[in-house]
Amino acid sequence: MNSTGVEITAGLGGFLVVFFLAIALVLLGTDLNRRLRRLKHQEELRLEEERRAREAGGRDPGTDGGPGGDGRPGDEGDDEDEGSVEPRP
Repeated sequence: MNSTGVEITAGLGGFLVVFFLAIALVLLGTDLNRRLRRLKHQEELRLEEERRAREAGGRDPGTDGGPGGDGRPGDEGDDEDEGSVEPRP
């Protein structure tokens, strides 16, 4: 209580705002957890597929067979001077 004898509180509006923010936080956390689990599972499947391809004597999936690079799309090797754009400081 302050010196005027009037108590100032957040009331019902403040409670509702905090309540809905808490609900949103729980839902976002659940969604993030679900997406991370799905991403981890997809990566494990990709690695297993690559391992099987290597064991079978075939090429790794996703490689273009070209020189340099690790076969990812858009990777043309180790040419560092391909563009004329200078990196920003």
